[in-house]
Amino acid sequence: MLFHRYKQEISCMLKLINCVIRICCIHPFYSLATMTTVLHAKCFLLGSSAIGKTSLCQTFHNDGTNLSKNYNMTTNVDIVVKSVRVPGTRYSVEFIMFDTPSKDCYSEFVQNFYSNASLVIALYDITDTKSFEECNNYLEQILKKNPKGSVICFVVGNKTDLEEQRKISKEEGEGLARKYEAEFCECSVKDMVNIDNPFQHLALSFTKKYEASLEHFSSLT
Repeated sequence: MLFHRYKQEISCMLKLINCVIRICCIHPFYSLATMTTVLHAKCFLLGSSAIGKTSLCQTFHNDGTNLSKNYNMTTNVDIVVKSVRVPGTRYSVEFIMFDTPSKDCYSEFVQNFYSNASLVIALYDITDTKSFEECNNYLEQILKKNPKGSVICFVVGNKTDLEEQRKISKEEGEGLARKYEAEFCECSVKDMVNIDNPFQHLALSFTKKYEASLEHFSSLT
């Protein structure tokens, strides 16, 4: 009973946040002080438990500082916000990142919030075959909830610091990314290797998509 009420309360909160994000994405913020157009992107971090989703999210948010060595398993939806300036453009992308729980009891609840996603970072552990298989499942689930071509995806293989325990080859990771027309990289959150790569790429891709939409609407007038 308590769990059901908790799910209802969180669901209401997330619906409200979702409405705010929709408005922000339709109406980008323009800063006169910095002459920057700020685009808002709803970004999901998906993957199995204990593969480094929260570590990646928090390390990126903190610019690599204050990295906690002991993370508790995520049991709710953690929301983290950070802006990324796109070099050579007038744009900055504000990531509204949803670090989602992986427990089965939350799966239906979380999936109901997958719609209107802008960006996805799907993670797996290169030493864990099951996490690789579940990464594929998560991508299938979120893409079913959104129109084709509406979500920009990035696949990340974490824990390259455990190379001697590797079970998933880099080529397999690249193959999974190609399946979903996504970019791919491997990283080590522990060693702070390639942490910014997914976010920088997604920010650039999101900006290009926004500019393409502007050109499309301009051509209709």
